[in-house]
Amino acid sequence: MRANLPGYAEGTELTLRGWSVGAAWGNETLVQSRPIVRNRSVDPLDDLLRTPASCVLAAFGVQPTHPSGIVAPPAAQLSRFRRWLGVRVGTPLPPALASSLRQELPGFLARHQVDRGDGELVFLSFLTQLHAAGGLRKAYSEPELIRQALAATAERLELAPPHNLMVSDGRTFAMLHDGGTVVSFEPPPDQAGRQRRFRVTGEADDDRRTNLLLHSEEAPAEAPLHGGERVAPGVFSIDVRQPRVIER
Repeated sequence: MRANLPGYAEGTELTLRGWSVGAAWGNETLVQSRPIVRNRSVDPLDDLLRTPASCVLAAFGVQPTHPSGIVAPPAAQLSRFRRWLGVRVGTPLPPALASSLRQELPGFLARHQVDRGDGELVFLSFLTQLHAAGGLRKAYSEPELIRQALAATAERLELAPPHNLMVSDGRTFAMLHDGGTVVSFEPPPDQAGRQRRFRVTGEADDDRRTNLLLHSEEAPAEAPLHGGERVAPGVFSIDVRQPRVIER
């Protein structure tokens, strides 16, 4: 996974600048942020993997190395509402579209705006679509409703790629993937040392219960996967109780 993360290795022109890690479990929704990181010895994957939750989202900020030492905050930040978490990476929203989207937010979502950035606005627009479909009335929404809300969000925005949005309520992970590369990593071999393959179609021959997904804007289509498997673009979801099964 580290080999596929831009800015992770020494000698690259890109440098990790900061990250946010968030998860929902039980009635708690927590986000840990390191907005500025200057030391390569600080490992973002440590924060990601130590979080004791069934589904964890993380946003990594990557900036070109600057000789002056100027450090910028990450472009992608986690947004949250109740048990929902989301992170968006994509092209900037046109001002007219952003204004229209804000006017369409229900009052309870409009009042929840914090940074008023594009990522937060797209996340709240997704929740608006989910609310219209009745998906916010229950403790957990059906995965099909979540996928429909993501597809409706993409249709409403009409943006050219890259346009990617990851969301989770702690039980379902879902993603709108259009642009960049998403790689799915299988867990390490079991204690017996048998290397069993996991396919993103959901086919599997063992019961390991982990699926690590990494999205990168920088990775070209021919990039080596280092043990991962590329996930096709589109809208998909994963139930954390069946992390090998990707539904579309």
